[in-house]
Amino acid sequence: MQAILKEVENYIRQLFTESPFKDRVFYDYRHTLKTVDHTNELLENQNDNDLDVVALRLSCWFLFLDDVHSQEKTPVKSEERLQRFLKEKSADQNLIEKASELLKAAWSLEEPKSEEEKIIKDARSGYYASGNFDEVLELLLIEVNRVNGTEMSINELRENYINILRNEHRFYSDYALENWQEQKENNVMDLVAAIAKSAARKKKEKLKVNLKNESPERAIQSLYRTQLRNHLKLSDIADTKANILLSVNAIIISLLLANLIPKLGNPTNSYLTYPTVIFVVFSIISMIMSVAATRPKIDNNSLVDQDINEKDINYLFFGNFHSLEPNEFKEKLRSIIVDKQSIYDSLSMDLYYLGKVLKKKYQLLRWTYTVFMFGIILSVIAFAIALKYYGMDQELIEAVTPDTP
Repeated sequence: MQAILKEVENYIRQLFTESPFKDRVFYDYRHTLKTVDHTNELLENQNDNDLDVVALRLSCWFLFLDDVHSQEKTPVKSEERLQRFLKEKSADQNLIEKASELLKAAWSLEEPKSEEEKIIKDARSGYYASGNFDEVLELLLIEVNRVNGTEMSINELRENYINILRNEHRFYSDYALENWQEQKENNVMDLVAAIAKSAARKKKEKLKVNLKNESPERAIQSLYRTQLRNHLKLSDIADTKANILLSVNAIIISLLLANLIPKLGNPTNSYLTYPTVIFVVFSIISMIMSVAATRPKIDNNSLVDQDINEKDINYLFFGNFHSLEPNEFKEKLRSIIVDKQSIYDSLSMDLYYLGKVLKKKYQLLRWTYTVFMFGIILSVIAFAIALKYYGMDQELIEAVTPDTP
């Protein structure tokens, strides 16, 4: 009989590597092994020598080969596999019938009629007395949702098993009642506590979200963050525009110096002098204004020394605190962070002074582009007039004047 028990173990192991059993994460081969261990533990602590040990051990190997998550837990397929396996091994008919009866009794809702049925029932539900029952349920939840295509929550499964453990299940064998019942009751209490803890955590999170939504603090912080970021972006845009204009004028002056200005020394090109001067002057003015728009202002000693005790000074800007001594600076920061109002006032002043800097920068940049545009227009008009009224006359004079030998 030891040989057939070894063969059934190999047979079950092979089955659980095939579909549909290979997708299970709870009622798998490991769970079957634990159930077999529960059966052996119960058998070792039984004083009844008339028990059909072989039938018990054979039947517990086939407990989880049906759809254990269906409403009707009738081990039809398990029984068929058990009978087919035993017939292939030429087992005695009485053993086949006994093992089949025990297999059906394990899932039956009726009271056990023999000591063997008590043992198989207790072995099948032995995991109810696991020390890590909540973790066991989390693994079971994955399988239930996967098999049934549902989205059951862990709390729903906990509530189901609280009802099962309290109202539907009981241990029957003396050993299980003495050694497993207490842990089962503790598991019930742990599940109740876990549900209460989860509900309290959800309530706390909901309250936290409501407080965040109702409190203006988050909106205020977002306002300052957004506005400061926008002002910095606008400052970057202004600097980029000034750099573009600076580069364009530098290229223009370089081309004039390399190509046009050297030709002005020739008397025949003297009519281009005034247009060129206009073009160069306006380009230089545009360059100077572009540099002025991007020129940083750092020194603010007079302001700090004069208004050292004033509230309207923005000490978060380095230009206002760089001349302070370390102790003075720390004192100023402590006075700022003393309460929320001071912090918001400082941020407001930072935003205000950023706006003032942007105003000056964009005003100067606007005048720079206006000067550049006016210079381009004026230069084009000057070149057109020079070419039309002076350039053509010069060409006629050259055409009628004979070349001197």
